[in-house]
Amino acid sequence: MISSKQCKFATIYQSLYLSNLLLVPVLSFILLVYFFYQSKTLSNFNKIHLIRSIQISVLAGLILGIAPVVYIFFSDQFDISVLLTIFYFVIMHVSFVLIGIVNLSRAMSTKLPLF
Repeated sequence: MISSKQCKFATIYQSLYLSNLLLVPVLSFILLVYFFYQSKTLSNFNKIHLIRSIQISVLAGLILGIAPVVYIFFSDQFDISVLLTIFYFVIMHVSFVLIGIVNLSRAMSTKLPLF
């Protein structure tokens, strides 16, 4: 059985993932990595939430940061590539935020993350 104290840390990790996407990207990710290096005494439930938060943050950074830039630089038509890149960025950003909201609600209800 998972106590409410253990649920608190998982909620913090998922909240840091959301703040990484929405508020302060670099600082929140640094805090997640710091918690990862300090996670020797965490329960498995909290470690899973922490590791998933870091994994999805790295994936979001790659998909939202690198992929659009590569597409713009290797495209022949600059105007259309910028339009498609903005559309791609908005859709993918919303998708990652929704994943974060689902995982945050699962952390609050003492369940494992889905993604």
